[in-house]
Amino acid sequence: MRGWITDCHPSDDDQGVVLWLRTAEGHMRVQRPLRPSFLVAGGDLKTLARDVEGCGAQASMQRARTRLAGPMVDVLRVSVEGFQQMTRLARTVDRWGSYRDHELYNVDLSPSQRFMLPRGLFPFGLMEADADMRSLDSPLRLSYPLPPLRTMMIDHVISRPFDPRPDDVLKSISVDGVPLKGDEEGMLRELSHMVEEGDPDIIMVDRGDKGRTSHLFDRARSLGLDLCMGREAGVRSGPGKSYNSYGRTVYKPPALKLKGRIHLDTSSFMYSEGGLGGLIELSRLSGLPLQDLSRLSPGTAISAMQSDHALRGGNLLRWKKNVPEDFKSVSQLVVCDRGGMIHQPSPGVHEDVLEMDFASMYPSIISRFNISPETLECDCCPSSEDMVPGLGYRICRKRRGLLPAVLGPLVERRRAFKHMARTDPARAELHRQRSKLLKWVLVTCFGYTGYRNARFGRIECHEAITAYGREIMLSTAEMASDRGMRVIHGIVDSLWLQGRGDHEALAEEVKARYGIPLEVEGRYRWIVFLPNLHNGAGALNRYYGVFEDGEMKIRGLAARKRDCVGCVRDFQTRALDSLSRARDQSEMEEMVPEVLDMLRSWTEKVYSGEVSAEDITLVRRTSKMMGEYRQFNDSRAAAEVLASFGHEPLPGQSMAYIIRDSAARKASRKVSLPEFWDGVYDRERYVDMLVRSAEEILIPFGWDRDRIRSFIGPQRSGPGFQSVIS
Repeated sequence: MRGWITDCHPSDDDQGVVLWLRTAEGHMRVQRPLRPSFLVAGGDLKTLARDVEGCGAQASMQRARTRLAGPMVDVLRVSVEGFQQMTRLARTVDRWGSYRDHELYNVDLSPSQRFMLPRGLFPFGLMEADADMRSLDSPLRLSYPLPPLRTMMIDHVISRPFDPRPDDVLKSISVDGVPLKGDEEGMLRELSHMVEEGDPDIIMVDRGDKGRTSHLFDRARSLGLDLCMGREAGVRSGPGKSYNSYGRTVYKPPALKLKGRIHLDTSSFMYSEGGLGGLIELSRLSGLPLQDLSRLSPGTAISAMQSDHALRGGNLLRWKKNVPEDFKSVSQLVVCDRGGMIHQPSPGVHEDVLEMDFASMYPSIISRFNISPETLECDCCPSSEDMVPGLGYRICRKRRGLLPAVLGPLVERRRAFKHMARTDPARAELHRQRSKLLKWVLVTCFGYTGYRNARFGRIECHEAITAYGREIMLSTAEMASDRGMRVIHGIVDSLWLQGRGDHEALAEEVKARYGIPLEVEGRYRWIVFLPNLHNGAGALNRYYGVFEDGEMKIRGLAARKRDCVGCVRDFQTRALDSLSRARDQSEMEEMVPEVLDMLRSWTEKVYSGEVSAEDITLVRRTSKMMGEYRQFNDSRAAAEVLASFGHEPLPGQSMAYIIRDSAARKASRKVSLPEFWDGVYDRERYVDMLVRSAEEILIPFGWDRDRIRSFIGPQRSGPGFQSVIS
């Protein structure tokens, strides 16, 4: 039998795994026993073996490497009946060792990793099965066969404008854009019939994990119906949680996974960025089942790839990372603790500018210079001449590190997909999806080297990568200067150059020296670097410009932000479209009155009340629980209003609201939900948003907030006010 593994998950009895196979004959469910195990090093292992056997586990001694490139040592293998028992026993063993005497390994491997990795299997890889299973494929193939997959898109509308609760009645259901007929019970019966008859492999639901899919089950249950969306009854689910990431509070909703079919939440980051093609690509590479991967982060995917590579090399994976930063003096910290190279731009308009970017710079540095936790300051190369510039860290010359071994093929793979997207028009979108998700994996891998909880993180690797990055950027700037080009801005892996020097020769010289491609992003007719709002210096990542082909590039402006209010997005987008027609700075200055007229038109609409709810709705992410807010701000008020309807938001969840009166001290007077808006809103607050957005793009031409305010006229507000701006 030949086919593809589409899913792998623990069996209901916790004694093994269930695999779902797509074969030429159809779909097949296969259950295989699996006895999970973990390993322990350190402490009195003979006594520990007797203790764990007293708990019903099996214990045996073996030798293994507990660290990358380390020596073989004695470890105790502890085998248990099921996955849940394994986690409990691992915690017990850790406690027996006072959380210091025993080092535990391979505890948190997923069931799918435990089953597929030793057999060389991976999701959506062609395999052959009889008494055992064997892979007929390689995850590194660029072109690979896939099974024919049927998809079904389900959308439904409920009786209330919130994330659904069990008692919210279904108003409509549509399948692949076709509405179902009948009352609520009739629609659910028809949906069940369509799932059974259509037999989709993948069921897609927008915001499916945010209560939309579980609500269908709730409504069917309340009507006494048996709605089964998987190929067998039941779902796999877990709790939602809030967490902090790079200064933001993020909410991860409960995952709802079907049995025998794949449930995709189309609003998830991974699906929205890479689509189905990108998810399958990353599932093959990471070994994570697609239904799990779609709910995880790119960082989890790269960690899974690194873990698989380490396990295949005979290494163990430590359960709780405990690798401290090397001791450094104050002077060493000053040298080491630096980021990427920054060349601050001069605020204003710059004409005839070339932007050049390094392709996957940091991942390429890791691969090119063999940077990995076990290759920095290794024991086997005390006299290595490969040194990190400026830091003096030695790099191993005898073995290739784990990080380069994993990332090198990914860098080349992404370049291949980008090339294929240009040369294979029929499948260009598929290649772009694959390339885009690989980009996020490669972006994440650098941050994970400095992340304290990353399994293969080490801060010295992070420092070495940025040191090479600074060296390469400074050298490239010097080469550009030698060819008559001037650097007007540079940040981490991008350079903006003025002058008509030979950029192709520059790229060739850089690649010859460092082995990293330097690519042309485009040549601008003009580009505007905006000032920092606090000190007036050039902002590092706030600019807008127009390439020679008329395409506009925008970074850091209000219109690019997810929480931008509708009226501001519309004004700023139209204003930038107008400016994009200008050929140079003088024509841009001539178009400033046109932009100001657009602003005046919008302020008149706001003052006169001629706006829709969509124009003035803000979408903001909560950062804490409602009772944790110290100030009575808009977010606190919106949370209170939502709570009055039984929907108190959790930290990281988004809220949509309209500002009624910024100065009010009562939540229902301060903000309103868009669905229940009564037409009252804070006109001055929204005009101020418009003025600020106009200042963002016009300040290089001398139009600051005060001057713009003077232009649009006196501040007036109130119901029914008609603007008299002249």
